[in-house]
Amino acid sequence: MKKLLISTVAVASLFAAPTVEELQTQITELQTQLKELKATQERAAISLQNVKRAHYEDHINFHYGIRSSVDYLYYETKSGDKYANNILTNRVTLTGLARVNDNLKATLKVEANNVFGMNGNSNLSYDNSGWVANETPDDTTLRVKEAFFNYTFGEDGEYMFSAGRRPSVGGYPANLREGDMPTSPIAHLVNMEFDGFSFWVKPDAFGSVGEDYGTNIKFCFGRGFSSNEGKFNSAPAYSKGDLPNSDMGGFLFVPYNDEQYSIWWENIWAWNLQGYNNGTMTNVGNYFGSNLIFKADGIGEEISDFLDDTKAFISFAYTQTDPDSGKTMLGADSSKIGYSVWVGADMPVGDSNDRMGLNIVHGSKYYRAMTYGEDTLAGSIAAVRGTAVDAYYNHKIMDGLTTNFRATYFKYNNAGSDAFFGDYGNPDQNDYVEKAVDIRAYIRYQF
Repeated sequence: MKKLLISTVAVASLFAAPTVEELQTQITELQTQLKELKATQERAAISLQNVKRAHYEDHINFHYGIRSSVDYLYYETKSGDKYANNILTNRVTLTGLARVNDNLKATLKVEANNVFGMNGNSNLSYDNSGWVANETPDDTTLRVKEAFFNYTFGEDGEYMFSAGRRPSVGGYPANLREGDMPTSPIAHLVNMEFDGFSFWVKPDAFGSVGEDYGTNIKFCFGRGFSSNEGKFNSAPAYSKGDLPNSDMGGFLFVPYNDEQYSIWWENIWAWNLQGYNNGTMTNVGNYFGSNLIFKADGIGEEISDFLDDTKAFISFAYTQTDPDSGKTMLGADSSKIGYSVWVGADMPVGDSNDRMGLNIVHGSKYYRAMTYGEDTLAGSIAAVRGTAVDAYYNHKIMDGLTTNFRATYFKYNNAGSDAFFGDYGNPDQNDYVEKAVDIRAYIRYQF
């Protein structure tokens, strides 16, 4: 009985099935409906894009960030003195982005970086100098960290000019430790805030060479100290002061970049750098620095997921001083050469969005990076005259909320790693901090 019932249903279904013509008609109708739906979606997407672009071009879009940190600091001098402290800081950042059109955009970033419970530091005024103001935790004052515009031009947008307070702190590879995008200088040699200009010749300008090898070059020029009298000084307003201007210029050349492996070469020249000679702040001479870095954004090709997502690099830096006649730089009245090597890797952690990393830096007796904005509160690993070891872990709690744990150890072989270019940069001082530790944890919100 069941077999008969099933057979009857099957026969009935066969006779009830649509014809080929009817099926073709239904398919055609479905295709028409899909095309109409796709066109509607495209119109909606274009409309939304136009709304966003109109909003972006007519408004400044602000992004907000707050980072609360705790640092445990420990120092031990060559003579045996020991110092320890824990520092709580709060860094607030407000970034504004405005795009006039596809070729012109501007960025403004203001920042307050304060030590808990403080509204002003009683130490030297250099804590708030233009090159370190935002990198030195102090009070709750909002300061301008970045204020610049980018103008892209050329037939295919192959050139870009920029002016203002450029992003020059947190370049590669220092950015990896913070989980940030890099700025343009290589942080091994230059990691300080600066006002100036840049001109970028993009790969498109190099034709087939740029297309095949990613070749590009960026020229930069800035002023670190402007020599002038104040408006209400006894001398005419803004006339030249006693010290000469302190300027810096250079270029960042990328001969090869295939988006996985790349080579960057940075060269800088600085004139009329300042320092103390016999207790008086004066210009002490000129400076040259060169930095070559080899970097990999992924190691090998599909060897393993871990290597595919690992960033690794090795960086070589070279510096040379040129003292003015009768003056000393880094405690010496003759030219001194220094070098530094920085090796590191930034690696994924399992299947999560977490990252961990390790940095090892070694610098010679007379090495002097162009940095006063220290990348740790205890000192700059980029400028160490000796050896620094740095390990970190970046953890994503949720979208917009991250935390970081970092431990840094310094073993100084010589004094003066972060000092001015005059007597205080003398590596042969009798007593100095020989060992330092900075253990830091922060939680950061970004939107």
